[in-house]
Amino acid sequence: MSKYNILITGCTGNVGTYVALFLARLGIARSLYLVSSDVKKISTILHNTQVVSLMHGCNLEVSGIECDFLNPDRTAEQLFRIKPSLIIHCAALLSLYPFFPALRKRQRRMNFIAGFSHTLPKDIALLWPFMKAVKEACPRALVVNLAAPDTGNAILHRVGLSPTIGAGTIDSTVQGIRLAIAKRINVNPREIDIRMICHHAIRRFPPEEVPFVLRVFYNHKEITSELNAFELIREAVDVSGVETMSTPVSSNAPITAASAVEISRALLSDKEIIRHAPGLDGKIGGTPVRLGSGRAEIVLPEGIGYEEAIRINETGMKMDGVAQIDQDGTVTFTERERYWLREGLGLEWEKMRLEDSYSMAEELKLAYQRLQKEEIS
Repeated sequence: MSKYNILITGCTGNVGTYVALFLARLGIARSLYLVSSDVKKISTILHNTQVVSLMHGCNLEVSGIECDFLNPDRTAEQLFRIKPSLIIHCAALLSLYPFFPALRKRQRRMNFIAGFSHTLPKDIALLWPFMKAVKEACPRALVVNLAAPDTGNAILHRVGLSPTIGAGTIDSTVQGIRLAIAKRINVNPREIDIRMICHHAIRRFPPEEVPFVLRVFYNHKEITSELNAFELIREAVDVSGVETMSTPVSSNAPITAASAVEISRALLSDKEIIRHAPGLDGKIGGTPVRLGSGRAEIVLPEGIGYEEAIRINETGMKMDGVAQIDQDGTVTFTERERYWLREGLGLEWEKMRLEDSYSMAEELKLAYQRLQKEEIS
């Protein structure tokens, strides 16, 4: 495997920090660029990444880059100089991790589970201008996106700016299911193979309510009918992170970061590897994908047609709060998501236009701060 110039955005965040540290151990990067809006903030992660690399016997070149994604022309100039082969995008205008205890408390009090689509502005506000810069400066760079990839990639696909692929979500769920099955039948989880189709909604709502396809194989023999898929999914999600109402107060940042790093490694590998990922080529939701040599393609389970896979993931997207995505990238929220925005957060939103995403992200930040003050303080 050749060594590449790899760039990580959002490297000071919960997920981005893990991405940098995990990637430093792989030996696939020649140069690693850690991007922040304030380069002073990354001195510690810059040092730690270099030390981790040395501990693992590598001599990785690590550089800190100050970059303002809201200025895509300037960002494009910086990307043109760096010429990254691969970009892992972790940046967002707001981290929700500190607010999850308050979010759960409010939703329990309302007896209501919201989708996650109301948080799209915090992701799109940076992803949209950043992808403008990428397409201008380094259009052949592979982009692995962690900013709401199940729906965000599809939004930007409408305007020709979709990242290559997403990570996390379905990948994290599939690996959790493998562990749950291995415990039940007392085998090595590496002997379990899975094929799954689902949207991020599976990590938010009870699996009985969300459309999905799950096929399970043990030593190449299908054993799906012998298992309770709903129980497996609940276990895989509830123990892994922050999305469901029954999840302990925790963080799924490490496994989200690991997914991004492993999907990146598979993309750059000279061997074909099948994994699960969301948002490939701007598609809604997650599917099995074949990765390798800089290429990626969807590989659906036997008996599942392309149209059915689209229907499954579009239904999941609507459950997660997006009624439709227009050709200009405008998102219309479902009535159910608008109820949560109005009654839960005090926001009167019906749509999100790309050009409004930054101002809406600022409103969202204030709304979550109010939520935390009202429910926790």
